[in-house]
Amino acid sequence: MIRVNLPSSINIEQGVKAITYTVSLIGFSSISGEIGLSYSLSFLCLFLLSLFFEYKRRFYLPRWVLNGLSLSVIGFTVYRLELSELVVQIIETLLILLGIKLLEEKKFRDYMQIYAINLLLLTGLGLLSLDIIFSVYLLVLVTLLTVATVLLTYYSESPELVIKRDIALKIILKSMYIPMLAIPLTVLMFVILPRTQYPIFSFLNRAEKAKIGFTDNVRLGGVSGIQEDSSAILRVNMDRIDPEHLYWRGVALDHFDGISWKSGTKEPISTTKPIPVKGIRVHQTIYLEPYENIYLFALDKPIYVSLNRARRYTNLTFTSFGFIEKRIRYEAISILSDTIMEERIDEERYLKLPEGLSPKIKDLVGQLIKGKGIEEGIHAIIGFLNSGSYRYSLENLPITKTPIEDFLFKFKYGNCEYFASACAIMLRVAGIPTRLIGGYKGGYYNEVGRYYLVPQKNAHVWVEAYVRGKGWVRVDPTPGSIEAFSSPIKAGYLFRMGLFLDTLNYYWLVSVINYNLEKQLNIIHTLKMNLKIPGIKSLKGMKKGVTYGVMLILGGVVLSILAFFLIRASKNDYVEKSLLTQFLQKMEKKGYKKEKSQGLEEFVLSIGEDKLNDNALLFVKEFEKIFYQDKPFTGEEKKRLKEILKKV
Repeated sequence: MIRVNLPSSINIEQGVKAITYTVSLIGFSSISGEIGLSYSLSFLCLFLLSLFFEYKRRFYLPRWVLNGLSLSVIGFTVYRLELSELVVQIIETLLILLGIKLLEEKKFRDYMQIYAINLLLLTGLGLLSLDIIFSVYLLVLVTLLTVATVLLTYYSESPELVIKRDIALKIILKSMYIPMLAIPLTVLMFVILPRTQYPIFSFLNRAEKAKIGFTDNVRLGGVSGIQEDSSAILRVNMDRIDPEHLYWRGVALDHFDGISWKSGTKEPISTTKPIPVKGIRVHQTIYLEPYENIYLFALDKPIYVSLNRARRYTNLTFTSFGFIEKRIRYEAISILSDTIMEERIDEERYLKLPEGLSPKIKDLVGQLIKGKGIEEGIHAIIGFLNSGSYRYSLENLPITKTPIEDFLFKFKYGNCEYFASACAIMLRVAGIPTRLIGGYKGGYYNEVGRYYLVPQKNAHVWVEAYVRGKGWVRVDPTPGSIEAFSSPIKAGYLFRMGLFLDTLNYYWLVSVINYNLEKQLNIIHTLKMNLKIPGIKSLKGMKKGVTYGVMLILGGVVLSILAFFLIRASKNDYVEKSLLTQFLQKMEKKGYKKEKSQGLEEFVLSIGEDKLNDNALLFVKEFEKIFYQDKPFTGEEKKRLKEILKKV
């Protein structure tokens, strides 16, 4: 068994330096993913250089040089300032200023400035992202900065102080009282303070990084770029359903020019108009990540979406009022059904073929459907594409001037766009109206959070064919089981760990980021029902509610004050022991070691040197005068004792 020998004593200055560099590294880590690579590398160079100067060579650059560098950095920031990236540019500037600050010879004020810059960096992260990682960084930094500030008060008294390990641990543990009390108080304030959907500083928040997503113009091979992205696009809170129904509808495409599919004129309909779809209704709460378009995704077939100013169309697609630049939450109701009943359609629109379509395709379709009815013809075409002659692939897709012809007769491989496009065009050649539906397929069901996680790589395109008497029927010609899109059985440890972390992030998203006035009112209503608080809506009830809130806040304030006095008492106790420790260490260096059985005065009187005896006795008399009266050591008294110590 390996034993680690910890130092028996700790130098206050070295402790402050170590925690300062740790805090700075954590501050950098918190925002490293939001800034440019050049700024990250620049900070790391400054950080390593400062460590080298600090510990290898006791050398510091002159302050006028560092001040000149700082002014240059600020001037460059002003020159390149853009309102759209205001927060990021300010964070980048603060990070470089932090690196420059670390190069200085540091005094009490410099350490406090370094801590302040790190807090500003974390504030910037809060404006850019409020994912659960923000709360982790906040908790770690608040704890470390509390300890650093307490140690810094001792450092201001005497940078050369050396204290025993057990005393240092007591100081650190007692300094933890502040975050331990502050965090519950912060949570309480978060819960009870009034919420608004119009944040005061929302103009500073940068739009979240948008993902590439479905548009109303899909070029063959374009979806493969989405399918290579494993990040989440949807989280859908709902009960588990049969995987065969896991089609997340987004956009309908009906016009094909031989290379790209486009969405023709969409016909909006009232959200209250009944939809002719029969089946089991499924309610969903959907969290959609930002992406570069307006389409809202929901379980196929969606009949209702509760989002302000959302539009519904006859093809059962929904759009938001503007581009989805931030994560949004909405409710949706879908019906599990393979068909959408529609009595009359514009057949010319859904039968239109691209100009110059190869006669080889027409001949192939003629052979496949010869002597067959409509539904038999559909099965024949799907069976041909699924016969084993064609394989699914995302690599080296046949992006040519005639992609459908080359897919069918030359390359014989492609992704879902090629299979669905070939199927749709072949059905049109057979006289069967078709359209393409773009969205996602499958998803990983999280049993703990009771939600489906749908990643970008599950992007999918399928076909809807119109059959008279039935309506629009879903046709998915792409080979492969639904398990390829939804089963985590073969996933390894890293995948399961990713799902666990996503669960934490999901609860953070639901409970914290989406905490609003409606949830506050629900909490009040629940308290009213459980605690039998009379008439919360009445004036008397409101007064009681306010009284309870004030009592809770005052309780938190009292606890914070108690923590302050505990730390102050700890500091006073430390001052007493550190002064005495310094005295005894000095005496030991001169060859006089106090025995455990000796009193202080007895020990001093045993010293043979008269001058040393006089100064040592003076120190002991002054120390005992304060110590035995159980009085706190004032600044003047500490100063006087230190002056006597210098003479010892």
